[in-house]
Order: sequence, then structure tokens, then C-alpha cells
Amino acid sequence: MDLTIVTTRDRPDLAQITGRWRWEAFFKADGVSLEDTLAFEADSARSADLMPTVLVLLDGQQPIGMVALCLDDLEGRPELNPWLAGLYVAPTHRGQGHGLRLIAELESLARASRIPRLSLYTAGAVGLYARAGWKTVETFDLHGEPFSIMQKHF
Repeated sequence: MDLTIVTTRDRPDLAQITGRWRWEAFFKADGVSLEDTLAFEADSARSADLMPTVLVLLDGQQPIGMVALCLDDLEGRPELNPWLAGLYVAPTHRGQGHGLRLIAELESLARASRIPRLSLYTAGAVGLYARAGWKTVETFDLHGEPFSIMQKHF
């Protein structure tokens, strides 16, 4: 494996695949259009701001996963900014530590940017984030599904 991590800012051509991944994994079921998701991802890739930053894990030149640093990932909870959001690993590449690799890289970006704490929310990946040192600080229901808000301080 020849693994590297780049941003969509460095490789805007990757925004199409990260946008599709984001839509499939997180927005499709909520009725958000693919077109809106792709437009947001392309805008993020063009932005010079720290947030959002989308990191993409490449195996050679093949994108296999992503994660984002962003603001306002959970509506009505700006006090939890900034967020680790949109962690995704392509199904054929799961179970190989790529999620933890992406989490660690985003944490490094946060530390280098002097961000003292990150938040995230998840329904099914509490164990993954706990292995990376994240702590559950709150639980809530969204559309009848239980979610955990987790944080990590640097």
C-alpha cells in the first residue's frame, strides 16, 4: 500500500468523489440532493479557510476514505464547534485501520491549528472513536435513533 493524505483544496478533482461519498453515507436518506452536496464539496475545495477542510486518504492515486474539519455539523449546537465530520472509508477498504489513520491526521491538523477541542456525533461508531481516545459527553435521539456526542481535547 502506498498511502498518502491530501486535502480537496490541494486536489479539487477529488471533490466529486468525496461529495458522492458524503451524499451516499450521510445526506441521501435526509432528502438532500446530490447536486447540492457536490456543489458544497466543490465550494469547500476552493475555500482558503481552515474550515471546512476535507482530508482524503489515497492508496496510490485511488481515493479510499475521507474526513472533514468543519463548523456547525449539528444544527443548533454551535457551542460544540469545531467538528470532526464525515468520516468515511470505502467499503472494500474497511477493517484495515484507515478510519483511525484519518482521525489521527485530522487531530494533527487541529493541534497544528491550535484548536483545543473537537466534537463529533455518531450513531454507530462510538467504539472506533473511543479507541482513538474520544470521550462520550452526551447522548441524544434524532429521528428515533440514538446518537452520541464525543469530544477530544488537545
